[in-house]
This record gives sequence, C-alpha cells and structure tokens, in this order.
Amino acid sequence: MKNFLIGLIIVIILAALGYGGWYYFIKKSPEGGKCANTARCESGLNCVSGECSSGKIGSMCKTHDNCQSGLLCLKNACSQKPDYSKYFDKIVISKIKPMLAPGPNNPEIVTTEFNAATDAIEVDVFGVKPTTTGTFYFDLVNSTTGEVAFSSKDRQGPSPINGQDAGTGTSLSGTTPGTYDFNFYFNNELLYTTPITVK
Repeated sequence: MKNFLIGLIIVIILAALGYGGWYYFIKKSPEGGKCANTARCESGLNCVSGECSSGKIGSMCKTHDNCQSGLLCLKNACSQKPDYSKYFDKIVISKIKPMLAPGPNNPEIVTTEFNAATDAIEVDVFGVKPTTTGTFYFDLVNSTTGEVAFSSKDRQGPSPINGQDAGTGTSLSGTTPGTYDFNFYFNNELLYTTPITVK
C-alpha cells in the first residue's frame, strides 16, 4: 500500500511537471496573448511589445510594419487608413531650403527623402473645401521604435486652414537620420501617413 501511494504521488508530480512544461515551453499564445518573442505565438502571429499580434484591425502594433498591408498603426492598434477627402483633395510633401519662403528662388521639390543639414520640409494641402477650418500639424515617427522624433506642433505650433489651400515649412535641423512615418493631423485627427527618409 505504501509503495502504491509513493507511486501515485510520483505519477501525479510527473503529470503536473509535464503539463507545466507543455504550458510554459510548448503551448503557444493566441492573438492578444502574452509573449517574449514570436516563437511563443501561434502560427501566423508576431510578438509585438509583449503581445501576440496578427496585424489585423484591432491587433497590437508599434509601427505600421506590424499591421497588414493597407492598415495603419494608430494608438498601438492596427486601423483602417483615414480618409482626408472630406476636407481637401491632396497633401503634398516637398523639400525646400530652410529659412526661406517657397518661391522662384526656393522651389519646392516633391520628395520623401530629406537631408537634415540642408533641407526644410514643406507640407501643402490643396483643394481645401470652403467649409474646412481648423489647424494641422505633422509628426515624424521613428519607423523602428514608434517614438515621435519630430513634431511641427511642438516646434512651431499648428498651422491654420480657413477654407482655402494652405501650407507650412520647417527646418529638419537636429533630426536624427533614419526612416520615419510622416503623420499628418488635421484638428488632431490623423488623416495621412507615408514613409520618409532623413539623411
């Protein structure tokens, strides 16, 4: 009887260790589950900031790269791309020389590649609806870390839109070279994003 009890206890301990080993070392986390790396997530999921993510709408994200094609990372969740067409027709990003207004001596060159030492970034909105009023600004978000590296709102304040085309330019001096998500906000609503490079 004593041997039977000892054997039973050993079987129970081994079963518990087996389950614990399966749970902690083999079981993979589902969407939204905790993880230390992608290998700890179910097939098709990636570990993003300690959470398994599919990149679908509502999934955890740190940058747009964590989301499926066509989606954006907004407030750490994959979301549909916003639509600015109810406010204006087009957003144009250009480079100009810093400290000079755009014009014949400072032409706007449409691009997504900038040199922090020699370029300013000019952002223009065209086809503004007559009823569109408010303010806009833009952020440069590090594509790797998800951190805001530059904000025109902090540097010069938001720019006004009063029912007609508008634009603003600001120097990129002090911006660390890298790849960024250019995020355009109107009345604090993200309306447009595109990758840019600062050298």
